[in-house]
Amino acid sequence: MNRTLKLSLGLSLVLLAVVGLFLGIGFFQNPRYSHSITESLNVPPDQIWKYLIDVQDMPNRRKEVVRVEIIEKDATNSPLIWKEITDMGGYMMFKRGMSIPNQKIEIILTESSFKMLGTWTYEFTRQNEFTSITITENSEISSPLIRGAYFLAGRDSTLRQEMRMIQNYFKNQK
Repeated sequence: MNRTLKLSLGLSLVLLAVVGLFLGIGFFQNPRYSHSITESLNVPPDQIWKYLIDVQDMPNRRKEVVRVEIIEKDATNSPLIWKEITDMGGYMMFKRGMSIPNQKIEIILTESSFKMLGTWTYEFTRQNEFTSITITENSEISSPLIRGAYFLAGRDSTLRQEMRMIQNYFKNQK
């Protein structure tokens, strides 16, 4: 066997092993996930609210989101239903659920090419000069391959990333 063929065969076997590992791990993981994290920010609730409803700015916040298509707006002209197109060729369709301005907003992932659905609830209250923000994720991943990847990345990685994005956004605004 020539060297190129051996290398190709070896790489193919490694790739198959990695995919098999992700599938194996993902197969045994619970598809449903629920968790919350809380942090305090030195930012008024109305600024957090504005940040959360400004979904058109998502490509500037998340490197994997290349564009956002607004499908429907509410009476205040804020996005109600939108689609995020990712750099991986996939998409995620969201809608805003229950919301109380400057206190609570629910973001619902209704459809996704990544086989994931869920609800992320942001609750924030003013406590002296700080605002306590809690993000709660209730999600479900139907693909064992994606569940395996999330297991290896940390099932709470989406929550942690979201909280870091919020913290970094307001840190950079000062």
